[in-house]
Amino acid sequence: MTTPQATSSQPYRLTVKRGFLALLIMFASQTLVGLGISFGLKFVQVDTQMIGLISVLVGGTITLIWVWTDIRRFGPSFLPQIGLQKSIVKASQTVMLVFLLLIATHFLAWIYRSIILPIVGQVGIIGGGSQMFAYIRETGSIIGMAGFFILALIVGPVMEEVIFRGYLQSALARRMPEWGAILITSLLFMAGHGPTILWPMYFIYSVAWGWIFMHSRSLKIAIAIHMLSNLFYSVVAVMGWKILV
Repeated sequence: MTTPQATSSQPYRLTVKRGFLALLIMFASQTLVGLGISFGLKFVQVDTQMIGLISVLVGGTITLIWVWTDIRRFGPSFLPQIGLQKSIVKASQTVMLVFLLLIATHFLAWIYRSIILPIVGQVGIIGGGSQMFAYIRETGSIIGMAGFFILALIVGPVMEEVIFRGYLQSALARRMPEWGAILITSLLFMAGHGPTILWPMYFIYSVAWGWIFMHSRSLKIAIAIHMLSNLFYSVVAVMGWKILV
Protein backbone atom coordinates (compact mmCIF):
# COMPACT_ATOMS: atom_id res chain seq x y z
CA MET A 1 0.00 0.00 0.00
CA THR A 2 1.47 3.33 -1.01
CA THR A 3 1.19 6.46 1.06
CA PRO A 4 0.75 9.98 -0.32
CA GLN A 5 3.98 11.90 -0.48
CA ALA A 6 4.91 15.47 -1.24
CA THR A 7 7.57 16.15 -3.81
CA SER A 8 9.54 19.29 -4.47
CA SER A 9 7.77 19.72 -7.83
CA GLN A 10 4.27 18.83 -6.69
CA PRO A 11 3.36 19.55 -3.04
CA TYR A 12 0.77 17.30 -1.46
CA ARG A 13 -2.81 18.57 -1.56
CA LEU A 14 -5.24 17.71 1.22
CA THR A 15 -7.99 15.35 0.06
CA VAL A 16 -11.42 14.43 1.38
CA LYS A 17 -10.17 10.88 1.78
CA ARG A 18 -7.42 12.07 4.12
CA GLY A 19 -9.90 14.24 6.00
CA PHE A 20 -12.03 11.22 6.82
CA LEU A 21 -8.92 9.16 7.53
CA ALA A 22 -7.96 11.72 10.18
CA LEU A 23 -11.42 11.41 11.71
CA LEU A 24 -11.17 7.61 11.68
CA ILE A 25 -7.76 7.68 13.36
CA MET A 26 -9.04 9.99 16.10
CA PHE A 27 -12.02 7.79 16.99
CA ALA A 28 -10.23 4.48 16.42
CA SER A 29 -7.28 5.40 18.63
CA GLN A 30 -9.59 6.34 21.51
CA THR A 31 -11.70 3.21 21.06
CA LEU A 32 -8.71 0.87 20.90
CA VAL A 33 -7.08 2.46 23.95
CA GLY A 34 -10.36 2.11 25.86
CA LEU A 35 -10.74 -1.54 24.86
CA GLY A 36 -7.12 -2.19 25.80
CA ILE A 37 -7.58 -0.67 29.24
CA SER A 38 -10.84 -2.52 29.81
CA PHE A 39 -9.29 -5.85 28.80
CA GLY A 40 -6.05 -5.25 30.68
CA LEU A 41 -7.85 -4.27 33.86
CA LYS A 42 -10.81 -6.64 33.58
CA PHE A 43 -10.05 -8.07 37.04
CA VAL A 44 -9.72 -4.61 38.60
CA GLN A 45 -12.67 -2.38 39.42
CA VAL A 46 -12.16 0.70 37.22
CA ASP A 47 -15.00 3.16 36.63
CA THR A 48 -16.00 3.79 33.04
CA GLN A 49 -15.47 7.54 33.54
CA MET A 50 -11.78 7.01 34.32
CA ILE A 51 -11.42 4.64 31.37
CA GLY A 52 -13.01 7.32 29.20
CA LEU A 53 -10.65 9.99 30.51
CA ILE A 54 -7.54 7.90 29.88
CA SER A 55 -8.81 6.76 26.48
CA VAL A 56 -9.36 10.29 25.18
CA LEU A 57 -6.09 11.58 26.66
CA VAL A 58 -3.97 8.78 25.23
CA GLY A 59 -5.97 8.48 22.01
CA GLY A 60 -5.80 12.24 21.54
CA THR A 61 -2.04 12.19 22.00
CA ILE A 62 -1.73 9.39 19.42
CA THR A 63 -3.87 11.40 17.01
CA LEU A 64 -1.74 14.52 17.41
CA ILE A 65 1.42 12.46 16.86
CA TRP A 66 -0.12 11.22 13.60
CA VAL A 67 -0.83 14.84 12.60
CA TRP A 68 2.79 15.72 13.39
CA THR A 69 4.00 12.90 11.12
CA ASP A 70 1.77 14.27 8.33
CA ILE A 71 3.33 17.71 8.74
CA ARG A 72 6.81 16.21 8.66
CA ARG A 73 5.98 14.10 5.60
CA PHE A 74 4.23 16.73 3.51
CA GLY A 75 6.34 19.74 4.46
CA PRO A 76 5.64 23.44 5.09
CA SER A 77 3.13 23.70 2.23
CA PHE A 78 0.79 21.40 4.18
CA LEU A 79 0.49 23.74 7.17
CA PRO A 80 -1.82 26.36 5.60
CA GLN A 81 -3.93 23.59 4.08
CA ILE A 82 -5.02 22.55 7.57
CA GLY A 83 -5.22 26.13 8.82
CA LEU A 84 -1.91 26.32 10.67
CA GLN A 85 -1.20 29.89 9.64
CA LYS A 86 -1.77 33.46 10.77
CA SER A 87 -5.30 34.82 10.77
CA ILE A 88 -6.27 37.00 7.83
CA VAL A 89 -8.40 39.04 10.24
CA LYS A 90 -6.88 41.84 12.30
CA ALA A 91 -6.15 41.01 15.93
CA SER A 92 -8.66 43.54 17.31
CA GLN A 93 -11.42 42.19 15.06
CA THR A 94 -10.52 38.62 16.00
CA VAL A 95 -10.86 39.38 19.70
CA MET A 96 -14.25 40.98 19.11
CA LEU A 97 -15.46 38.07 16.97
CA VAL A 98 -14.36 35.51 19.55
CA PHE A 99 -16.03 37.49 22.34
CA LEU A 100 -19.32 37.83 20.45
CA LEU A 101 -19.36 34.18 19.39
CA LEU A 102 -18.71 33.03 22.96
CA ILE A 103 -21.66 35.09 24.20
CA ALA A 104 -23.95 34.02 21.36
CA THR A 105 -23.21 30.29 21.51
CA HIS A 106 -23.41 30.04 25.29
CA PHE A 107 -26.63 32.06 25.32
CA LEU A 108 -28.20 29.74 22.73
CA ALA A 109 -26.95 26.72 24.68
CA TRP A 110 -28.48 28.14 27.86
CA ILE A 111 -31.84 28.67 26.11
CA TYR A 112 -31.83 25.09 24.87
CA ARG A 113 -30.74 23.42 28.09
CA SER A 114 -32.42 25.64 30.66
CA ILE A 115 -35.64 26.63 28.89
CA ILE A 116 -36.46 24.27 26.01
CA LEU A 117 -35.46 20.96 27.64
CA PRO A 118 -37.43 21.58 30.88
CA ILE A 119 -40.52 22.28 28.78
CA VAL A 120 -40.34 18.71 27.47
CA GLY A 121 -39.58 17.31 30.91
CA GLN A 122 -35.81 17.01 30.58
CA VAL A 123 -34.13 18.64 33.59
CA GLY A 124 -30.57 18.34 34.86
CA ILE A 125 -29.13 16.94 31.63
CA ILE A 126 -25.34 17.32 31.53
CA GLY A 127 -22.77 16.50 28.88
CA GLY A 128 -20.21 13.74 28.94
CA GLY A 129 -17.46 16.07 30.11
CA SER A 130 -19.55 17.34 33.00
CA GLN A 131 -20.39 13.77 34.01
CA MET A 132 -16.69 12.94 34.00
CA PHE A 133 -15.87 15.99 36.12
CA ALA A 134 -18.60 15.18 38.65
CA TYR A 135 -17.26 11.65 39.06
CA ILE A 136 -13.65 12.77 39.49
CA ARG A 137 -14.59 15.43 42.03
CA GLU A 138 -16.61 12.86 43.97
CA THR A 139 -13.64 10.48 44.10
CA GLY A 140 -11.27 13.27 45.15
CA SER A 141 -8.56 12.08 42.75
CA ILE A 142 -5.96 14.81 42.24
CA ILE A 143 -4.41 12.95 39.31
CA GLY A 144 -7.83 12.45 37.78
CA MET A 145 -8.67 16.13 38.17
CA ALA A 146 -5.36 17.16 36.60
CA GLY A 147 -6.00 14.78 33.71
CA PHE A 148 -9.48 16.19 33.23
CA PHE A 149 -8.27 19.78 32.93
CA ILE A 150 -5.45 18.78 30.57
CA LEU A 151 -8.06 17.06 28.43
CA ALA A 152 -10.69 19.81 28.61
CA LEU A 153 -8.39 22.78 28.12
CA ILE A 154 -5.56 21.46 25.93
CA VAL A 155 -5.72 18.00 24.36
CA GLY A 156 -9.45 18.00 23.58
CA PRO A 157 -9.70 21.40 21.87
CA VAL A 158 -6.44 20.99 19.93
CA MET A 159 -7.24 17.46 18.78
CA GLU A 160 -10.85 18.16 17.78
CA GLU A 161 -10.14 21.41 15.97
CA VAL A 162 -7.17 19.99 14.07
CA ILE A 163 -9.21 16.98 12.93
CA PHE A 164 -12.69 18.45 12.44
CA ARG A 165 -11.78 21.91 11.20
CA GLY A 166 -8.18 21.56 10.03
CA TYR A 167 -8.51 18.29 8.15
CA LEU A 168 -12.17 17.51 7.51
CA GLN A 169 -13.72 20.94 6.97
CA SER A 170 -10.74 22.10 4.93
CA ALA A 171 -10.84 18.97 2.77
CA LEU A 172 -14.61 19.14 2.20
CA ALA A 173 -14.38 22.85 1.34
CA ARG A 174 -12.24 21.88 -1.67
CA ARG A 175 -15.18 19.92 -3.12
CA MET A 176 -18.23 21.96 -2.08
CA PRO A 177 -19.32 25.39 -0.84
CA GLU A 178 -17.74 26.23 2.51
CA TRP A 179 -21.06 26.35 4.35
CA GLY A 180 -21.76 22.83 3.16
CA ALA A 181 -18.40 21.76 4.57
CA ILE A 182 -19.21 23.44 7.88
CA LEU A 183 -22.62 21.76 8.15
CA ILE A 184 -21.32 18.27 7.33
CA THR A 185 -18.40 18.67 9.72
CA SER A 186 -20.74 19.93 12.44
CA LEU A 187 -23.09 16.97 12.02
CA LEU A 188 -20.16 14.60 12.50
CA PHE A 189 -18.83 16.65 15.42
CA MET A 190 -22.28 16.53 17.02
CA ALA A 191 -22.55 12.77 16.52
CA GLY A 192 -19.25 12.29 18.32
CA HIS A 193 -20.54 13.81 21.55
CA GLY A 194 -23.18 12.83 24.05
CA PRO A 195 -25.78 12.53 25.35
CA THR A 196 -27.82 12.71 22.16
CA ILE A 197 -30.38 15.04 23.70
CA LEU A 198 -27.66 17.71 23.80
CA TRP A 199 -26.75 17.28 20.13
CA PRO A 200 -28.30 20.65 19.14
CA MET A 201 -25.88 22.39 21.52
CA TYR A 202 -22.86 20.63 20.08
CA PHE A 203 -24.07 21.44 16.58
CA ILE A 204 -24.35 25.14 17.43
CA TYR A 205 -20.85 25.23 18.87
CA SER A 206 -19.37 23.42 15.88
CA VAL A 207 -21.05 25.70 13.34
CA ALA A 208 -19.72 28.75 15.21
CA TRP A 209 -16.19 27.38 15.41
CA GLY A 210 -16.34 26.29 11.77
CA TRP A 211 -17.46 29.76 10.74
CA ILE A 212 -14.68 31.56 12.58
CA PHE A 213 -12.17 29.14 11.06
CA MET A 214 -13.57 29.87 7.60
CA HIS A 215 -13.55 33.62 8.28
CA SER A 216 -10.05 33.82 9.77
CA ARG A 217 -8.40 30.97 7.82
CA SER A 218 -6.53 30.21 11.03
CA LEU A 219 -6.94 27.06 13.09
CA LYS A 220 -5.41 28.89 16.05
CA ILE A 221 -8.55 31.01 16.39
CA ALA A 222 -10.84 27.97 16.33
CA ILE A 223 -8.67 26.25 18.94
CA ALA A 224 -8.68 29.38 21.12
CA ILE A 225 -12.48 29.76 21.13
CA HIS A 226 -12.91 26.03 21.79
CA MET A 227 -10.52 26.29 24.75
CA LEU A 228 -12.36 29.33 26.11
CA SER A 229 -15.73 27.56 25.80
CA ASN A 230 -14.39 24.57 27.73
CA LEU A 231 -12.83 26.91 30.27
CA PHE A 232 -16.22 28.54 30.85
CA TYR A 233 -17.88 25.21 31.61
CA SER A 234 -14.92 24.15 33.75
CA VAL A 235 -15.21 27.29 35.87
CA VAL A 236 -18.97 26.80 36.19
CA ALA A 237 -18.40 23.21 37.35
CA VAL A 238 -15.62 24.07 39.82
CA MET A 239 -17.56 26.96 41.34
CA GLY A 240 -20.78 24.97 41.47
CA TRP A 241 -22.77 27.76 39.85
CA LYS A 242 -26.36 26.78 39.09
CA ILE A 243 -26.68 28.88 35.97
CA LEU A 244 -27.48 25.80 33.93
CA VAL A 245 -30.56 23.81 34.94
